[in-house]
Amino acid sequence: MPAVEPAAEEVFIARPHRLRVLVAIAAIGLCLLTAVGWFALPAHIRVLFTWSQRLTLLAVLAVLLLIIVAAAASYVRADADGLRFRNGLRSHQVPWDRVHKIILRRGDPWAMLLMTPADGRVFTADLDAEKRQLMGIQAGDRALAQQAVEELRRRLTRYRGT
Repeated sequence: MPAVEPAAEEVFIARPHRLRVLVAIAAIGLCLLTAVGWFALPAHIRVLFTWSQRLTLLAVLAVLLLIIVAAAASYVRADADGLRFRNGLRSHQVPWDRVHKIILRRGDPWAMLLMTPADGRVFTADLDAEKRQLMGIQAGDRALAQQAVEELRRRLTRYRGT
């Protein structure tokens, strides 16, 4: 008998939509601005740049592009095992039993994950509570962000049984 595949609906992925559009526009604009700036220099000035200086300028451009693209690559993935999310270049995995609450308050730039202590201490919702940003759910996406938070809360209730 073949193994049963988990239903596609069991995996939920949230990505920042508005941020991705802004990053695409910014990346294209930055590349165009760099090209226009380079060709705006008189030819007798451009020839004074050595290959290593040109490569340095391209490396600076690449680093700037990497930084803005990393922010847009953020996501939140929820399945039966818990939450997996990437904030910029750093990835995290949190099982459902460590998730206390998922919040998106007015004025917050993105959703937040409140986590119960790993050592089993009683959770106290104060400034010392362990938190993680969920940058894949950007408040700028408005209704989509709220729907994503509500879906994560439903999954928290279903998988934790609370």
